[in-house]
Amino acid sequence: MLAGAALTLLLGAWVTASGPVALFARQTPGTGTTARAPGSDFEQWSNVPPPPKKIYTSSDANEAVVAVIVWGLKLAIAGIVAAVLFVIAREIFRRAGPAPAPVAGERIDTLPEVLLEGASARVAELQTGTPSNAIVACWVRLEAEVAAAGFRLDASRTSSETTTAVLREYDVDETALHELAGLFREARFSAHELTEAHRARAADALTVLHVDLRRAAAKEALRA
Repeated sequence: MLAGAALTLLLGAWVTASGPVALFARQTPGTGTTARAPGSDFEQWSNVPPPPKKIYTSSDANEAVVAVIVWGLKLAIAGIVAAVLFVIAREIFRRAGPAPAPVAGERIDTLPEVLLEGASARVAELQTGTPSNAIVACWVRLEAEVAAAGFRLDASRTSSETTTAVLREYDVDETALHELAGLFREARFSAHELTEAHRARAADALTVLHVDLRRAAAKEALRA
């Protein structure tokens, strides 16, 4: 009993001398150092100041706006230069290429004079062969001379319709023009043979056309 009391007194004296922290603190095996309690270093790291934040000033905003404006001006200038170069190139190619041939509804000042040069040949065609062949040959020569003057065929018209439309621009007699064109179609596409009466009608219509072409040629000469 006395021995137990003495042991208790010795243990109490040892605890009092070493203190409660030393008694219950964990020892790191093999090092003899005291391990830090979890979270004990929070105060140390909480005192570290945060990294400085980027502060955007009005000067930074102005620099961004200026950069955008400069790039916009560069793009605009590049677009204007490209447009000007395109227009210049198109104009050069247009002038270098051949001029488009006129179509029916446009005038060639020298056409009446050109057609009059072939008048005697058309009269000779009309007097040669059967009436049907003669009328066809006469009109086909007239079509060829109109085409040779530079007129291009309208895709929506036949060569006969184009020739009629071209000659109408020079104030030739409409009745004579339609008479000759109608006789050509009849001779070309009908199953029956035309007679000498048809040839005579074609000759009269051709004569009227030649007279009107001479008048038109005189007018064009006065304009020049």
